Amino acid sequence: MTRRRLYNPAQLTPEELKASFVARQETLAEMLRIIGEQQPGHPCQHMMLIGPRGMGKTTLGLRLLHEILVTPSFATIWQPVPFHEESYGISNLAEFWLTTLHHLTRATGETRWTDRADALARDERDDNRLAAYALAALVDYCQANGKRLILFVENLDTIFKQLGDERQIHQLRATLIERSEILLIGSANTVFDAIHSHGEPLYEFFRLFVLKGLRPEETQRLLATLADDEGRSEVVGALNHEQGRLETLRRMTDGNPRLLVLACRILIESPVGSAFEDLERLIDEQTPYFKARIEELPTQARKVFHCLAEGWRPMLAKEVADAAKLNSSHSSAQLRQLMEKGYAREVTVPYTKRTLYEVSDRFYNIYYLLRSSRASRDRLTRLISFLHDLFGPIGMRTMYPATLAALRSQKSRVGDTSNLLAIMAGYVANDEEFTGRENWLRQALDLAKDMIGPNAPVIGEIRHAFTDRQETQLARLSDLMNRCVALLMDKRFEDAKSVCWTAIGERPNDTCAWTFLGLALAGGEDFEDAISAFDQVLDHTHAHDTSGQYVMIDAALAGKVISLFQLERYAAVVALVERFGERLRSGEPGDFHQMTPLAFYLNGRALKELERDEEAMVAWDQVAEYISVDSPQDLRHTAAKALAAKGAILVSLDRHEDAVAVWTRVAEYVQVNDPPELRRTVAEALRAASAVLNKLEEPEESMRACEQAARYVFPDDPPALRQIAATALSSKYATLLILERYDESSGVWRAASDYVRPDDPRDLLEPIVALLAAGANLLSALGRWVEAEEACKRLTHIDPTHHESWRVLANAILYQNDSSRLPKAEDFARQAVKLAPDSADALHTLGEVLAGRENWTGALEAFEHALRIGRVEFQDKKRPSLTVSLCQALAAGYAPQLKRIIEDFSLVDSMEPLWHAVRLELGEHLEPLPAEITDAVTDIRRVFINNPDVPSGDT
Repeated sequence: MTRRRLYNPAQLTPEELKASFVARQETLAEMLRIIGEQQPGHPCQHMMLIGPRGMGKTTLGLRLLHEILVTPSFATIWQPVPFHEESYGISNLAEFWLTTLHHLTRATGETRWTDRADALARDERDDNRLAAYALAALVDYCQANGKRLILFVENLDTIFKQLGDERQIHQLRATLIERSEILLIGSANTVFDAIHSHGEPLYEFFRLFVLKGLRPEETQRLLATLADDEGRSEVVGALNHEQGRLETLRRMTDGNPRLLVLACRILIESPVGSAFEDLERLIDEQTPYFKARIEELPTQARKVFHCLAEGWRPMLAKEVADAAKLNSSHSSAQLRQLMEKGYAREVTVPYTKRTLYEVSDRFYNIYYLLRSSRASRDRLTRLISFLHDLFGPIGMRTMYPATLAALRSQKSRVGDTSNLLAIMAGYVANDEEFTGRENWLRQALDLAKDMIGPNAPVIGEIRHAFTDRQETQLARLSDLMNRCVALLMDKRFEDAKSVCWTAIGERPNDTCAWTFLGLALAGGEDFEDAISAFDQVLDHTHAHDTSGQYVMIDAALAGKVISLFQLERYAAVVALVERFGERLRSGEPGDFHQMTPLAFYLNGRALKELERDEEAMVAWDQVAEYISVDSPQDLRHTAAKALAAKGAILVSLDRHEDAVAVWTRVAEYVQVNDPPELRRTVAEALRAASAVLNKLEEPEESMRACEQAARYVFPDDPPALRQIAATALSSKYATLLILERYDESSGVWRAASDYVRPDDPRDLLEPIVALLAAGANLLSALGRWVEAEEACKRLTHIDPTHHESWRVLANAILYQNDSSRLPKAEDFARQAVKLAPDSADALHTLGEVLAGRENWTGALEAFEHALRIGRVEFQDKKRPSLTVSLCQALAAGYAPQLKRIIEDFSLVDSMEPLWHAVRLELGEHLEPLPAEITDAVTDIRRVFINNPDVPSGDT
């Protein structure tokens, strides 16, 4: 039989340690791989094992060291040095290295290292020199033996706290980097600041191995090993039929190996019948250890621990504070201290993200509860509650009849028998899945009559558990579900979850409670947990179930589809809909009727993500077929989204006319008084249809679609919705200008601008203002300057930071040839340049305005700057207008400046007539020119030299 040391695995022989090591094999292999990669002369990769007490840190560390000793390729290079005891005496680096020397003697059997440590401690009083000498002794060992050291130091976080001075930790880090002979493996209960926080000495210095609870297969191996050791291998076979029972035990202990060993003994030594006695015996065995640990806590921390233990269930920090009668900050500080010392832990109860706290060692907790229970009934109540948590309903179903048999065969005190029957009756009455429930009731009543008497009070308690309690429970459950519906409607998902958990606690297999819980979790975006809740319904349901639970089943199915889609698990969405497809298509209207078409809609989107476009469109057609134009708005919205998505696929397939037909159908499902989100769907679809119709050269139909899109949008709608209307109307406006229907266009432009506000988000405001400014610029180019000016004034009010609006406004005033308004035009042009100093267009407009005001120095500077920024593209776009302005400058006597500009910016070819006119003005001799060039030069000189007051707008 293999010995086991739950608290002192160092006392095991190497053979016993290896035999008992049934988990963490992958972690062991990874640590060995890292050690095998360490290169001589290079700093080591140090490691840290993190995990609560009992999680197997010591066992893993010692198993690693043993494997190094027995593996020749490692044993010739490394000397393991385990620190076999708590290192409470280490308060500085000197003591750390001296302690290492003592442990080196224990590891090698060579007493000279202990002797050397003692001599150094006796002769040297300076801690810094003592640390250096002790470290040198360790290096001497390495050099003498040709080996490197692996130090395994437990509770390294405690040692770091004992060092106190952060400079010593910095010094330790420097030593470990410099001395490649030493590899440090530490352990700690939690990730602590010195290795986790930015700026700390050992931040990211260690390779962390965070030990989680054992997985189901590891738990099974542990149980099998224990059973073989005890000669009870048949227990494993028996429990194979009750996997849920073992999994419940694993979850309750959080997979903690130490707790699992203790708990598995109950399963091995007494799976049924006498579990009460076995549990109490195990707790009695641990009493000295438990008692000592509680007594070492400070008074206030012990008080908080007491409240956690008394609560048994995970508690919120506020609940702990209230129970301990402490303020929140003091309670939180004590909870942190308890977690640091391994007494408590944070937990996340399934299906919630709220942080709760509980005693970390659950056997420790039941010990505490039983020790504090004075009355026999109270003690039995807690024991049965613990066992119910441990085994779950399935495991308890074997214990119920076994308890009756044990009571009949053993002599018990009347009080114990009465209490045990009364307490257990409540659990049996609540377990609706227990097929032997009615039989147990009859046997319990007979047993009470036989052993206690026909008028025993416990008989009434048992009957009450099976009658009034059930009726009360059903009524209470109905009330809870009604409250839950109201909370879900108000989107109070956290409160709804709490209500659901209360209901599940009373009826663990209630389909309604699990479905509502899934909906609450999905509403709070806890999709993974929502799927688990929905699976509680679907995993026990047939696809063709037509029972009275069908509404909940359909809701759970649709809820799971939604959750899977949100997690981007598209293949799983499609598979689930295929499994329940017929059920969805034949669903009856109900409270969750809107979820069924939503499931089909998301199935289509999942198929689209999987590049199965044709199947996606079929799924979306099913959605529309399922819903009528008179359906509730949530259903109509789903149909609208499905058709809109189908239209997008048709466009990608170049089936443009089909896409327009589908997008037009979206309007059938939307009413003008629907909520904004629904109206946004149809507005976007119609705007998309108008764009396609433009491509199909159907301008009238395109504009009609734009009008329809705007009809679903109101001035007080959200910005994103108003942006759609503004964009649609801007598109119609551009089409009208192309068709030269200018009178209609002005009204459309104003309507588009009505949908934009100065306080709209910048990402929505800027593109619309830019679009509207482009329309105003087109008006100006068409010579409709008054309309352009009016439009730009409105735009500069809506968005004073948009430079193009100021530029077009300046242009519109300039071209109206009212010299009295040119100062205003200059102000606007300068505002455009201020907002966009690198805009060639803005600088050109400023130059034109300054030219109009005969400020030729400023005008030419602006033109030069514009040419420097814009280069070829700007020259090509603005050449006619720029040429006119430069001709005016020539007439004003700026020929030298013009010659330089034309040469500097390579404008000789593009402005050849002006170039020759400038040369003539400067008295240069011209070579013979083509007749058309000569005529152009003559025209320039005649118009602008003889008539310099001719306005540029008339040229």
